[in-house]
Amino acid sequence: MHDFSVAVKEFLFTYGEFAAWLGGISLFLFLFSLITIPLIVISIPADYFIRPPRPLAERPHPVLRIFLLIIKNCTGAVFLIAGFAMLFIPGQGLLTIFIGLMLMNFPGKRRFELKLICNKQIKRAVSWIRQRAKAAPLLLPE
Repeated sequence: MHDFSVAVKEFLFTYGEFAAWLGGISLFLFLFSLITIPLIVISIPADYFIRPPRPLAERPHPVLRIFLLIIKNCTGAVFLIAGFAMLFIPGQGLLTIFIGLMLMNFPGKRRFELKLICNKQIKRAVSWIRQRAKAAPLLLPE
């Protein structure tokens, strides 16, 4: 037991600042996910998984569309990275990864989203959040 306490003291002396930063980032990601994930899950339209994509005529001006696409994909990447981090530190890792992927654009996205939302843990968490917020349940294809 004495060797362990000496090892911990040496570790903290050597890597104390790093450990403090890691703990602070972990706490921030945990609190961030507790606040933002439910807000995003609630804002998903109930028919998101069954509706067809919007026609180009209904989309904003091409320059604005590119700007919004860049912002949306960067935000999705941040959620994706945070979600992977939350697999190892406190937080809602799988749900955060799901949100990140929903925000990003890539080939085969719809099939991948459907595969993820059919994951028992993710589906249960999304349904629970939407039910608590009195939002309509997500409609999924048969």
